[in-house]
Amino acid sequence: MSKTYDMIADSLQELISDYETTGGKNLAHDTFRIALEPAKEFTAEDVKNIRARNHLTQSLLAKFLCVSKKTVEAWESGRNQPNGPSRRLLELLDNRAVAVSASMA
Repeated sequence: MSKTYDMIADSLQELISDYETTGGKNLAHDTFRIALEPAKEFTAEDVKNIRARNHLTQSLLAKFLCVSKKTVEAWESGRNQPNGPSRRLLELLDNRAVAVSASMA
């Protein structure tokens, strides 16, 4: 997995642990809701737009999502759709909750 993916996964796991320990009393409702809602579905056009808004090439987006460039190409052409973990990361990129640079991916 990529360094960024590992950071996000660790943060989500910490959030879940905090929630379970405190019963959710010390957490903002909106913060935890993001982790529990089903990941958004993305169309081919959505994936292209997210990639463009974040100034990423198909190769950099693929590296960030831990998929092949051909997978990103298939999503952008509409042949395939992103799976759950990729959809969650695309959602974070779409909401500008994370930023990716060439040195991170």
